Amino acid sequence: MKMERFLEFRRGTFTPIKSFKIQKELNEKLWVDFELDEDVRKQLLQIGQDFFEGTEIQAEVKDIVLCGSLCNYNWSEKYSDYDLHITIDFKDVDEDYDLVEKLCDYAKKVWNEQHDIKIKGYEVEVCIQDAKIMHEEITDGKMGGVYSLLKDKWIKKPVKIDFKPNERMIKEKSKNIIMVIDDIIEESNDKNYDELEPKIKKVWGKIKNYRKSGLESESGEFSIGNLVFKLLRRNGYIGKVMELKRNLYDKQFK
Repeated sequence: MKMERFLEFRRGTFTPIKSFKIQKELNEKLWVDFELDEDVRKQLLQIGQDFFEGTEIQAEVKDIVLCGSLCNYNWSEKYSDYDLHITIDFKDVDEDYDLVEKLCDYAKKVWNEQHDIKIKGYEVEVCIQDAKIMHEEITDGKMGGVYSLLKDKWIKKPVKIDFKPNERMIKEKSKNIIMVIDDIIEESNDKNYDELEPKIKKVWGKIKNYRKSGLESESGEFSIGNLVFKLLRRNGYIGKVMELKRNLYDKQFK
């Protein structure tokens, strides 16, 4: 079993790294001379508005913005999706920032689980973000291109950079996480939720920390930490962790 997993691990686990490249132009399905396709803009706006109106969060929407790879030169035909951010002032909801963040994360989780929307072949992911944090991330250079769908204009135009991913380092840092996840999956045949929950929390915490520390570094979205996270998402290992936790939790009641 371990040899089979090792061979599978060697064959296709790191293929998505090849998608971490800089394109010559913005995605031509969406952009012409830095102008966003109007039908795409209207559909994304509708989704953002419907999503927020469907939550119980009471706050003024500051903006609905598009960011991520489809707003930049690092887009991928296979892996990119629309990162749709509804920005609000968290303080308008409650003074407890952590509480508001949890409410927003839950709303995002529910919506994304209930919907499978694609526009021009790319999935739509929605979230709610504090407007102040968004402004800081743009100002600090941690975010690339950001486009206001409400105002129909760039907040920050993308800049093409000379970038080549350090494939060796991305592989090395992700390899240990992948092996831990595979081991937990194998253990789940004989162990229960209580026994494996600490291990799942530990590996999930490590994954989140990679992304957080990466995005907070000078390299931002091109940091090793963020690219490790993207690799794990693109090769299915983020999904494996979530499915493992869900299945183990449900199995304890049978």
